[in-house]
Amino acid sequence: MESLEKQNRQSLLKLEAVAPEVYLALQELKRTGWVMRGVENPESVKEHTEALLALAEELSGLLTEEEKEGLMDMLEVHDWPEAIHGDEVILELRPDERKTLKDIKFENEKRAMEMLTKDLPNGAKLMALWLRHENSGDPAAVFGRQLDKYQALEKSLDYEQQQGIALFEEFLLYSINFIHHPVLLERIEQLKLRWKTRYNI
Repeated sequence: MESLEKQNRQSLLKLEAVAPEVYLALQELKRTGWVMRGVENPESVKEHTEALLALAEELSGLLTEEEKEGLMDMLEVHDWPEAIHGDEVILELRPDERKTLKDIKFENEKRAMEMLTKDLPNGAKLMALWLRHENSGDPAAVFGRQLDKYQALEKSLDYEQQQGIALFEEFLLYSINFIHHPVLLERIEQLKLRWKTRYNI
């Protein structure tokens, strides 16, 4: 028998039939960070979401119940605003400037999410999930945001090995500012070992 969490997520996924334009836009929208760095055939935003869901499923046995509660649903909708707003990348690490840029991005994406959900079944629930992922300090939201950063780091190593573009070290130096969960830190050590083995470091 399927878990209640999986049944709930499937009910959310059925919205693909209700809002196909969102899914089509996210499937066609290539992740900006990879495009900027010249990656050939980079993942789309929808493929990024699918990768996050797969990672969350894989790691679920290592997470607390609080870290799992609502995680899959939040990951499912966290990039929906990009269907309208696009995939904006903020690389600024100075806290004051980063906060200003993130505040502007948040307001733009909030407006986009409101437009996308206002006429959808369970639109209020979807909006609440997105806001929870963006703003909440609860364990599932905190882990979800760190998992988002981790997936990009993992993908950077894949692209570096496949296409010979130096990406992993840059993403590693960036990611360590935001990833603190022990499960993800352990996986980062495994990625570093893969990277060092490749270059005989």
